[in-house]
Amino acid sequence: MKVSLRKAAMVLMIAISGLSFSDDDRTGFLSNMRELKEISDIMDVIQDSYVENANAHKNKEEKNKKTPQGAQKSTKVTKKSLMQGALKGMLESLDDPHSVYFTREELRSFQEDIKGKYVGVGMVIQKKVGEPLTVVSPIEDGPAYKAGIKPKDQIVEIDGESTYNLTSEEASKRLKGKANTSVKVKVYREANKLTKVFELKRETIELKYVKSKMLEGGIGYLRLTQFGDNVYPDMKKALEGLQAKGMKALILDLRSNPGGELGQSIKIASMFIEKGKIVSTRQKKGEETVYSREGKYFGNFPMVVLINGGSASASEIVSGALKDYKRATLIGEKSFGKGSVQTLLPLPDGDGIKITIAKYYTPNGISIDGTGIEPDKKVEDKDYYLISDGTITNIDENQQKENKKEIIKEVKGEKAAKEVDTHKDIQLEAAIKFLNTPTQKNTPSPKK
Repeated sequence: MKVSLRKAAMVLMIAISGLSFSDDDRTGFLSNMRELKEISDIMDVIQDSYVENANAHKNKEEKNKKTPQGAQKSTKVTKKSLMQGALKGMLESLDDPHSVYFTREELRSFQEDIKGKYVGVGMVIQKKVGEPLTVVSPIEDGPAYKAGIKPKDQIVEIDGESTYNLTSEEASKRLKGKANTSVKVKVYREANKLTKVFELKRETIELKYVKSKMLEGGIGYLRLTQFGDNVYPDMKKALEGLQAKGMKALILDLRSNPGGELGQSIKIASMFIEKGKIVSTRQKKGEETVYSREGKYFGNFPMVVLINGGSASASEIVSGALKDYKRATLIGEKSFGKGSVQTLLPLPDGDGIKITIAKYYTPNGISIDGTGIEPDKKVEDKDYYLISDGTITNIDENQQKENKKEIIKEVKGEKAAKEVDTHKDIQLEAAIKFLNTPTQKNTPSPKK
Protein backbone atom coordinates (compact mmCIF):
# COMPACT_ATOMS: atom_id res chain seq x y z
CA MET A 1 0.00 0.00 0.00
CA LYS A 2 2.87 2.35 0.78
CA VAL A 3 4.19 2.07 -2.77
CA SER A 4 0.76 2.63 -4.40
CA LEU A 5 0.13 5.67 -2.23
CA ARG A 6 3.41 7.25 -3.25
CA LYS A 7 2.55 6.52 -6.88
CA ALA A 8 -0.83 8.15 -6.31
CA ALA A 9 0.83 11.23 -4.91
CA MET A 10 3.20 11.42 -7.86
CA VAL A 11 0.41 11.02 -10.41
CA LEU A 12 -1.57 13.77 -8.70
CA MET A 13 1.38 16.13 -8.50
CA ILE A 14 2.23 15.66 -12.16
CA ALA A 15 -1.38 16.04 -13.27
CA ILE A 16 -1.93 19.20 -11.27
CA SER A 17 1.39 20.71 -12.28
CA GLY A 18 0.25 20.52 -15.88
CA LEU A 19 -3.20 21.94 -15.28
CA SER A 20 -3.30 24.35 -12.41
CA PHE A 21 0.00 26.06 -11.68
CA SER A 22 2.24 28.65 -13.27
CA ASP A 23 5.75 28.04 -14.59
CA ASP A 24 7.15 29.73 -11.47
CA ASP A 25 5.33 27.22 -9.33
CA ARG A 26 6.70 24.30 -11.31
CA THR A 27 10.29 25.48 -10.96
CA GLY A 28 9.97 25.20 -7.19
CA PHE A 29 7.98 22.78 -5.09
CA LEU A 30 6.25 20.68 -7.70
CA SER A 31 9.24 20.06 -9.95
CA ASN A 32 11.37 18.88 -7.07
CA MET A 33 10.54 15.19 -6.66
CA ARG A 34 12.57 15.19 -3.45
CA GLU A 35 9.67 17.02 -1.85
CA LEU A 36 7.45 14.00 -2.44
CA LYS A 37 9.73 11.91 -0.28
CA GLU A 38 9.64 14.63 2.38
CA ILE A 39 5.84 14.50 2.35
CA SER A 40 5.97 10.73 2.74
CA ASP A 41 8.45 11.09 5.61
CA ILE A 42 6.19 13.61 7.35
CA MET A 43 3.30 11.15 7.06
CA ASP A 44 5.49 8.46 8.63
CA VAL A 45 6.31 10.78 11.56
CA ILE A 46 2.64 11.61 12.11
CA GLN A 47 1.60 7.98 11.89
CA ASP A 48 4.33 6.80 14.29
CA SER A 49 4.32 9.67 16.79
CA TYR A 50 0.96 11.44 16.87
CA VAL A 51 -1.04 11.14 20.09
CA GLU A 52 -4.42 12.80 19.92
CA ASN A 53 -5.14 15.44 22.55
CA ALA A 54 -8.18 15.51 24.82
CA ASN A 55 -10.03 18.03 22.67
CA ALA A 56 -9.55 15.94 19.55
CA HIS A 57 -10.91 12.88 21.36
CA LYS A 58 -13.84 14.93 22.68
CA ASN A 59 -14.65 16.26 19.20
CA LYS A 60 -14.54 12.73 17.85
CA GLU A 61 -17.01 11.55 20.47
CA GLU A 62 -19.37 14.42 19.65
CA LYS A 63 -19.27 13.51 15.94
CA ASN A 64 -20.00 9.87 16.76
CA LYS A 65 -23.07 10.89 18.77
CA LYS A 66 -24.48 12.57 15.66
CA THR A 67 -23.59 9.64 13.40
CA PRO A 68 -25.98 6.67 13.17
CA GLN A 69 -24.71 3.51 14.84
CA GLY A 70 -23.05 1.31 12.28
CA ALA A 71 -22.00 4.27 10.16
CA GLN A 72 -19.13 5.31 12.40
CA LYS A 73 -15.85 5.16 10.50
CA SER A 74 -12.49 4.27 11.96
CA THR A 75 -10.49 7.29 13.08
CA LYS A 76 -7.16 5.45 13.25
CA VAL A 77 -4.33 7.42 11.68
CA THR A 78 -3.07 5.53 8.63
CA LYS A 79 -0.97 6.41 5.60
CA LYS A 80 -4.14 6.10 3.57
CA SER A 81 -6.14 8.51 5.75
CA LEU A 82 -3.27 11.01 5.75
CA MET A 83 -2.96 10.83 1.97
CA GLN A 84 -6.71 11.32 1.55
CA GLY A 85 -6.58 14.32 3.89
CA ALA A 86 -3.70 15.84 1.90
CA LEU A 87 -5.50 15.35 -1.41
CA LYS A 88 -8.76 16.79 -0.09
CA GLY A 89 -6.90 19.77 1.37
CA MET A 90 -5.17 20.46 -1.97
CA LEU A 91 -8.44 20.52 -3.88
CA GLU A 92 -10.29 22.51 -1.22
CA SER A 93 -7.57 25.17 -1.40
CA LEU A 94 -8.61 25.84 -5.02
CA ASP A 95 -11.92 27.33 -3.79
CA ASP A 96 -13.64 25.51 -6.64
CA PRO A 97 -16.74 23.50 -5.67
CA HIS A 98 -16.43 21.46 -8.87
CA SER A 99 -12.90 20.21 -8.16
CA VAL A 100 -13.24 17.42 -5.62
CA TYR A 101 -11.55 14.31 -4.28
CA PHE A 102 -13.41 10.98 -4.45
CA THR A 103 -12.86 7.90 -2.36
CA ARG A 104 -13.21 4.63 -4.24
CA GLU A 105 -16.88 4.29 -3.23
CA GLU A 106 -17.66 7.93 -4.02
CA LEU A 107 -15.99 7.59 -7.42
CA ARG A 108 -18.00 4.47 -8.25
CA SER A 109 -21.24 6.22 -7.27
CA PHE A 110 -20.33 9.30 -9.35
CA GLN A 111 -19.57 7.18 -12.42
CA GLU A 112 -22.85 5.30 -12.04
CA ASP A 113 -24.77 8.58 -11.91
CA ILE A 114 -23.14 9.78 -15.12
CA LYS A 115 -23.56 6.48 -16.96
CA GLY A 116 -27.12 6.01 -15.72
CA LYS A 117 -26.44 2.30 -15.20
CA TYR A 118 -25.67 0.11 -12.23
CA VAL A 119 -26.09 -3.51 -11.16
CA GLY A 120 -28.69 -3.95 -8.44
CA VAL A 121 -32.36 -4.66 -7.76
CA GLY A 122 -33.84 -1.39 -9.06
CA MET A 123 -35.28 0.64 -6.21
CA VAL A 124 -35.29 4.28 -5.22
CA ILE A 125 -34.87 4.11 -1.45
CA GLN A 126 -35.09 6.44 1.52
CA LYS A 127 -33.48 6.03 4.94
CA LYS A 128 -34.18 7.90 8.17
CA VAL A 129 -32.12 7.49 11.33
CA GLY A 130 -33.42 4.67 13.51
CA GLU A 131 -35.97 3.51 10.94
CA PRO A 132 -35.94 0.70 8.40
CA LEU A 133 -35.23 1.24 4.73
CA THR A 134 -38.29 2.55 2.86
CA VAL A 135 -39.01 1.98 -0.84
CA VAL A 136 -39.79 5.31 -2.51
CA SER A 137 -40.49 3.62 -5.81
CA PRO A 138 -39.32 0.55 -7.71
CA ILE A 139 -37.78 1.21 -11.12
CA GLU A 140 -39.94 -0.04 -13.97
CA ASP A 141 -39.02 -3.53 -15.21
CA GLY A 142 -36.32 -3.95 -12.56
CA PRO A 143 -36.07 -7.06 -10.30
CA ALA A 144 -37.91 -5.37 -7.39
CA TYR A 145 -40.68 -4.14 -9.72
CA LYS A 146 -41.17 -7.58 -11.30
CA ALA A 147 -41.18 -9.29 -7.90
CA GLY A 148 -44.05 -7.09 -6.71
CA ILE A 149 -42.28 -4.78 -4.27
CA LYS A 150 -44.32 -1.59 -3.92
CA PRO A 151 -43.78 2.03 -2.84
CA LYS A 152 -43.81 2.52 0.96
CA ASP A 153 -42.74 -1.09 1.56
CA GLN A 154 -40.29 -1.24 4.45
CA ILE A 155 -37.17 -3.35 3.94
CA VAL A 156 -36.39 -4.49 7.47
CA GLU A 157 -33.57 -6.92 6.59
CA ILE A 158 -31.05 -7.41 3.78
CA ASP A 159 -29.55 -10.94 3.74
CA GLY A 160 -30.60 -11.38 7.37
CA GLU A 161 -29.07 -8.08 8.57
CA SER A 162 -31.35 -5.46 10.12
CA THR A 163 -31.54 -2.18 8.18
CA TYR A 164 -32.44 -0.05 11.22
CA ASN A 165 -28.83 0.89 11.94
CA LEU A 166 -27.59 1.04 8.35
CA THR A 167 -27.04 4.30 6.50
CA SER A 168 -28.63 4.73 3.07
CA GLU A 169 -25.14 4.32 1.51
CA GLU A 170 -24.54 1.06 3.40
CA ALA A 171 -27.96 -0.28 2.47
CA SER A 172 -27.45 0.66 -1.17
CA LYS A 173 -24.07 -1.09 -1.20
CA ARG A 174 -25.66 -4.32 0.09
CA LEU A 175 -28.43 -4.21 -2.53
CA LYS A 176 -25.94 -3.71 -5.36
CA GLY A 177 -23.47 -6.37 -6.49
CA LYS A 178 -22.50 -8.53 -9.43
CA ALA A 179 -25.02 -9.37 -12.16
CA ASN A 180 -26.97 -12.64 -11.72
CA THR A 181 -26.19 -12.84 -8.00
CA SER A 182 -29.08 -12.87 -5.52
CA VAL A 183 -29.99 -10.89 -2.42
CA LYS A 184 -32.76 -11.66 0.09
CA VAL A 185 -34.83 -8.78 1.44
CA LYS A 186 -37.43 -9.05 4.19
CA VAL A 187 -40.28 -6.65 3.47
CA TYR A 188 -42.96 -5.36 5.82
CA ARG A 189 -46.08 -3.93 4.19
CA GLU A 190 -48.05 -1.61 6.46
CA ALA A 191 -51.27 -1.85 4.39
CA ASN A 192 -51.88 -5.52 5.26
CA LYS A 193 -49.49 -5.90 8.22
CA LEU A 194 -47.68 -8.72 6.44
CA THR A 195 -43.99 -9.57 6.24
CA LYS A 196 -42.53 -11.41 3.26
CA VAL A 197 -39.04 -12.41 2.12
CA PHE A 198 -38.16 -11.72 -1.53
CA GLU A 199 -35.14 -13.24 -3.26
CA LEU A 200 -34.09 -10.79 -5.95
CA LYS A 201 -31.59 -11.51 -8.71
CA ARG A 202 -29.39 -8.50 -9.42
CA GLU A 203 -29.27 -7.20 -12.99
CA THR A 204 -28.16 -4.11 -14.89
CA ILE A 205 -30.51 -1.25 -14.11
CA GLU A 206 -30.73 1.54 -16.67
CA LEU A 207 -32.00 4.87 -15.37
CA LYS A 208 -34.11 6.95 -17.75
CA TYR A 209 -33.77 10.73 -17.89
CA VAL A 210 -36.17 11.51 -20.76
CA LYS A 211 -39.91 12.09 -20.66
CA SER A 212 -42.14 13.10 -23.56
CA LYS A 213 -45.82 13.69 -24.32
CA MET A 214 -48.09 15.54 -26.70
CA LEU A 215 -49.94 18.62 -25.48
CA GLU A 216 -52.97 20.25 -27.06
CA GLY A 217 -52.52 22.17 -30.28
CA GLY A 218 -49.81 19.89 -31.66
CA ILE A 219 -47.23 21.01 -29.09
CA GLY A 220 -44.69 18.38 -28.12
CA TYR A 221 -43.27 18.34 -24.58
CA LEU A 222 -39.80 16.90 -24.03
CA ARG A 223 -38.28 16.85 -20.54
CA LEU A 224 -34.61 16.02 -19.97
CA THR A 225 -33.69 15.66 -16.30
CA GLN A 226 -29.96 14.90 -16.66
CA PHE A 227 -27.34 14.62 -19.40
CA GLY A 228 -26.42 11.02 -18.72
CA ASP A 229 -23.58 9.23 -20.48
CA ASN A 230 -25.81 7.84 -23.26
CA VAL A 231 -29.02 9.89 -23.12
CA TYR A 232 -28.97 11.01 -26.77
CA PRO A 233 -30.59 7.80 -28.17
CA ASP A 234 -33.52 8.26 -25.77
CA MET A 235 -33.88 11.91 -26.79
CA LYS A 236 -33.75 10.98 -30.47
CA LYS A 237 -36.39 8.26 -30.03
CA ALA A 238 -38.66 10.60 -28.04
CA LEU A 239 -38.44 13.41 -30.60
CA GLU A 240 -39.04 11.04 -33.51
CA GLY A 241 -42.09 9.76 -31.65
CA LEU A 242 -43.45 13.29 -31.19
CA GLN A 243 -42.93 14.10 -34.85
CA ALA A 244 -44.72 10.89 -35.84
CA LYS A 245 -47.72 12.10 -33.82
CA GLY A 246 -47.84 15.35 -35.79
CA MET A 247 -45.82 17.69 -33.60
CA LYS A 248 -45.97 21.31 -34.83
CA ALA A 249 -43.96 22.98 -32.04
CA LEU A 250 -41.74 21.85 -29.16
CA ILE A 251 -41.16 22.70 -25.51
CA LEU A 252 -37.77 21.46 -24.25
CA ASP A 253 -37.84 21.42 -20.45
CA LEU A 254 -34.36 21.76 -18.90
CA ARG A 255 -35.50 23.09 -15.53
CA SER A 256 -33.51 21.80 -12.56
CA ASN A 257 -31.30 19.77 -14.92
CA PRO A 258 -27.83 19.83 -13.29
CA GLY A 259 -25.98 18.93 -16.50
CA GLY A 260 -23.72 15.99 -17.18
CA GLU A 261 -21.66 14.79 -20.11
CA LEU A 262 -20.33 17.40 -22.58
CA GLY A 263 -20.56 15.14 -25.65
CA GLN A 264 -24.25 14.46 -25.01
CA SER A 265 -25.02 18.18 -24.78
CA ILE A 266 -23.40 18.74 -28.20
CA LYS A 267 -25.44 15.95 -29.81
CA ILE A 268 -28.68 17.17 -28.26
CA ALA A 269 -28.13 20.82 -29.24
CA SER A 270 -27.36 19.58 -32.78
CA MET A 271 -30.86 18.12 -33.02
CA PHE A 272 -32.20 21.67 -33.32
CA ILE A 273 -29.34 23.59 -34.99
CA GLU A 274 -28.75 23.01 -38.69
CA LYS A 275 -25.13 24.18 -38.93
CA GLY A 276 -22.39 26.01 -37.08
CA LYS A 277 -20.55 25.50 -33.81
CA ILE A 278 -22.31 24.48 -30.62
CA VAL A 279 -19.75 25.39 -27.98
CA SER A 280 -16.05 26.09 -27.51
CA THR A 281 -13.76 25.46 -24.56
CA ARG A 282 -10.64 27.35 -23.50
CA GLN A 283 -7.95 25.99 -21.20
CA LYS A 284 -5.64 27.92 -18.91
CA LYS A 285 -3.00 28.57 -21.57
CA GLY A 286 -5.61 29.84 -23.98
CA GLU A 287 -5.92 26.74 -26.17
CA GLU A 288 -9.38 26.74 -27.75
CA THR A 289 -11.33 23.68 -28.85
CA VAL A 290 -14.40 24.23 -31.05
CA TYR A 291 -17.22 21.68 -31.14
CA SER A 292 -19.43 21.83 -34.24
CA ARG A 293 -22.87 20.30 -34.62
CA GLU A 294 -23.18 16.58 -35.39
CA GLY A 295 -25.88 14.00 -36.02
CA LYS A 296 -29.47 14.26 -37.18
CA TYR A 297 -31.20 17.64 -37.63
CA PHE A 298 -34.90 17.48 -36.79
CA GLY A 299 -36.17 20.53 -38.61
CA ASN A 300 -37.26 24.13 -38.28
CA PHE A 301 -40.26 24.15 -35.92
CA PRO A 302 -41.20 26.78 -33.30
CA MET A 303 -39.45 26.01 -30.04
CA VAL A 304 -39.32 27.10 -26.39
CA VAL A 305 -36.70 26.07 -23.83
CA LEU A 306 -37.67 26.19 -20.14
CA ILE A 307 -34.84 27.02 -17.71
CA ASN A 308 -34.50 27.99 -14.05
CA GLY A 309 -31.86 28.42 -11.36
CA GLY A 310 -31.25 24.67 -11.30
CA SER A 311 -30.40 24.48 -15.02
CA ALA A 312 -26.62 24.14 -15.09
CA SER A 313 -23.58 23.07 -17.10
CA ALA A 314 -24.69 20.95 -20.09
CA SER A 315 -28.18 22.47 -19.79
CA GLU A 316 -26.60 25.88 -20.27
CA ILE A 317 -24.55 24.69 -23.25
CA VAL A 318 -27.75 23.62 -25.03
CA SER A 319 -29.87 26.63 -24.02
CA GLY A 320 -26.98 29.05 -24.70
CA ALA A 321 -26.48 27.72 -28.24
CA LEU A 322 -30.21 27.82 -29.01
CA LYS A 323 -30.41 31.38 -27.71
CA ASP A 324 -27.38 32.61 -29.68
CA TYR A 325 -28.79 31.19 -32.92
CA LYS A 326 -32.24 32.55 -32.11
CA ARG A 327 -33.44 29.01 -32.67
CA ALA A 328 -35.58 28.94 -29.55
CA THR A 329 -37.11 31.33 -27.05
CA LEU A 330 -35.94 30.82 -23.47
CA ILE A 331 -38.67 31.14 -20.83
CA GLY A 332 -38.32 30.92 -17.06
CA GLU A 333 -35.58 32.15 -14.74
CA LYS A 334 -31.85 32.82 -15.02
CA SER A 335 -29.80 29.63 -15.16
CA PHE A 336 -27.25 28.54 -12.55
CA GLY A 337 -24.05 29.82 -14.21
CA LYS A 338 -21.72 26.79 -14.27
CA GLY A 339 -19.59 27.42 -17.32
CA SER A 340 -16.63 25.19 -16.54
CA VAL A 341 -15.41 21.80 -17.77
CA GLN A 342 -14.10 19.05 -15.48
CA THR A 343 -12.06 15.95 -16.14
CA LEU A 344 -11.85 12.81 -14.03
CA LEU A 345 -8.39 11.56 -13.03
CA PRO A 346 -8.40 8.04 -11.51
CA LEU A 347 -5.66 7.25 -8.98
CA PRO A 348 -3.81 3.92 -8.70
CA ASP A 349 -5.53 2.85 -5.46
CA GLY A 350 -9.06 3.27 -6.85
CA ASP A 351 -9.70 6.80 -5.61
CA GLY A 352 -9.91 9.73 -8.00
CA ILE A 353 -10.10 13.48 -8.44
CA LYS A 354 -12.40 15.65 -10.54
CA ILE A 355 -10.70 18.89 -11.54
CA THR A 356 -11.70 21.93 -13.59
CA ILE A 357 -9.58 22.18 -16.74
CA ALA A 358 -11.40 24.69 -18.95
CA LYS A 359 -14.27 27.14 -19.38
CA TYR A 360 -16.82 26.86 -22.13
CA TYR A 361 -18.20 29.63 -24.36
CA THR A 362 -21.46 29.90 -26.29
CA PRO A 363 -21.35 30.22 -30.13
CA ASN A 364 -21.23 34.01 -29.76
CA GLY A 365 -18.17 33.74 -27.48
CA ILE A 366 -20.02 34.42 -24.22
CA SER A 367 -18.87 32.87 -20.95
CA ILE A 368 -21.72 32.37 -18.51
CA ASP A 369 -19.53 31.07 -15.67
CA GLY A 370 -20.77 32.67 -12.47
CA THR A 371 -23.42 34.75 -14.27
CA GLY A 372 -25.87 32.34 -15.90
CA ILE A 373 -28.11 32.72 -18.94
CA GLU A 374 -30.95 35.21 -18.85
CA PRO A 375 -34.24 33.96 -20.33
CA ASP A 376 -35.82 35.85 -23.24
CA LYS A 377 -39.07 35.89 -21.30
CA LYS A 378 -38.78 35.95 -17.50
CA VAL A 379 -41.42 33.99 -15.62
CA GLU A 380 -40.64 33.32 -11.96
CA ASP A 381 -42.09 30.35 -10.10
CA LYS A 382 -40.69 30.16 -6.59
CA ASP A 383 -42.91 27.17 -5.85
CA TYR A 384 -41.71 25.08 -8.79
CA TYR A 385 -40.69 22.42 -6.27
CA LEU A 386 -44.39 21.66 -5.87
CA ILE A 387 -44.67 20.28 -9.37
CA SER A 388 -41.11 19.45 -10.50
CA ASP A 389 -40.35 15.92 -11.61
CA GLY A 390 -37.66 13.75 -10.10
CA THR A 391 -34.40 12.99 -11.86
CA ILE A 392 -35.48 9.46 -12.83
CA THR A 393 -38.38 9.16 -15.26
CA ASN A 394 -38.86 5.36 -15.32
CA ILE A 395 -40.66 5.20 -11.97
CA ASP A 396 -44.38 5.45 -11.24
CA GLU A 397 -45.51 9.07 -11.74
CA ASN A 398 -48.47 8.89 -9.36
CA GLN A 399 -46.40 7.43 -6.59
CA GLN A 400 -43.66 9.96 -7.27
CA LYS A 401 -46.26 12.68 -6.72
CA GLU A 402 -47.40 11.11 -3.44
CA ASN A 403 -43.82 10.80 -2.21
CA LYS A 404 -43.26 14.43 -3.11
CA LYS A 405 -46.33 15.49 -1.13
CA GLU A 406 -45.06 13.66 1.95
CA ILE A 407 -41.65 15.36 1.74
CA ILE A 408 -43.26 18.79 1.28
CA LYS A 409 -45.53 18.07 4.24
CA GLU A 410 -42.50 17.44 6.44
CA VAL A 411 -40.69 20.59 5.28
CA LYS A 412 -43.49 23.08 4.52
CA GLY A 413 -46.53 21.66 6.31
CA GLU A 414 -49.78 20.00 5.29
CA LYS A 415 -51.22 23.07 3.50
CA ALA A 416 -48.25 23.27 1.11
CA ALA A 417 -48.48 19.51 0.45
CA LYS A 418 -52.15 19.80 -0.56
CA GLU A 419 -51.23 22.55 -3.04
CA VAL A 420 -49.35 19.99 -5.16
CA ASP A 421 -52.68 18.79 -6.60
CA THR A 422 -53.84 22.29 -7.58
CA HIS A 423 -50.58 24.15 -8.22
CA LYS A 424 -50.26 25.36 -11.81
CA ASP A 425 -47.01 25.22 -13.73
CA ILE A 426 -47.00 28.88 -14.74
CA GLN A 427 -43.75 28.57 -16.70
CA LEU A 428 -45.10 25.70 -18.79
CA GLU A 429 -48.36 27.59 -19.30
CA ALA A 430 -46.37 30.65 -20.46
CA ALA A 431 -44.53 28.47 -22.99
CA ILE A 432 -47.78 27.01 -24.35
CA LYS A 433 -49.33 30.48 -24.61
CA PHE A 434 -46.25 31.79 -26.43
CA LEU A 435 -46.31 28.98 -28.99
CA ASN A 436 -50.05 29.41 -29.54
CA THR A 437 -49.67 33.12 -30.32
CA PRO A 438 -49.97 33.46 -34.12
CA THR A 439 -47.74 36.57 -34.33
CA GLN A 440 -44.80 34.79 -32.70
CA LYS A 441 -42.38 33.30 -35.19
CA ASN A 442 -39.49 31.19 -34.09
CA THR A 443 -37.20 30.93 -37.11
CA PRO A 444 -33.53 30.06 -36.71
CA SER A 445 -30.81 32.44 -37.83
CA PRO A 446 -27.72 30.24 -37.99
CA LYS A 447 -24.38 31.87 -37.46
CA LYS A 448 -22.26 31.38 -40.53
